[in-house]
Amino acid sequence: MCAICDFKIEFSVGHPQALTVAVATRKAIEAGLLREPDVEGALAQARLRMTAVDTLNGLQGVIQDALSVDELLALPDFYVLLIENDTWGFFHATTEGFDPDIVPDIPNVLADNVDERSLVVVTSQVALQAWLDEELETSRLTTDSLLFVDGPLHQRDELLSMLRATAMADVKQAATIP
Repeated sequence: MCAICDFKIEFSVGHPQALTVAVATRKAIEAGLLREPDVEGALAQARLRMTAVDTLNGLQGVIQDALSVDELLALPDFYVLLIENDTWGFFHATTEGFDPDIVPDIPNVLADNVDERSLVVVTSQVALQAWLDEELETSRLTTDSLLFVDGPLHQRDELLSMLRATAMADVKQAATIP
């Protein structure tokens, strides 16, 4: 599993683009594109956290299944922020997959110079899960502002290319299953 992080970021700044993604997610839910998350009941927040961790584990599995070891090792380290309850995951590739025991630094999300920022995927759990379930294409995530990638430009491009390739690998694999 990827490293699930419990950062204490001052002033509750999860990421400056979190509000944009939240508004886009709400619009997509209202349009019927995404499912409404279950946030009712006494244990709603605990269920949201567990669901977010499951989704991050799902992302890890899909990436690891789609990429060769060399492709995986070529990926830059990156964070994923699921905005519903500020669940952070950190992805650092090794020859055995993503390292679950790594303790990353707090991501730099506020640097004026984009090249100094950490590579961060900002999305909602419901949007990422819909992508994992092949209900949304990668291009739809980005054009509808359901997913935002921040950090150095060349690394953002690498990460988006990996997401597209991962989605295509799933489509190819599904097509070969009788």
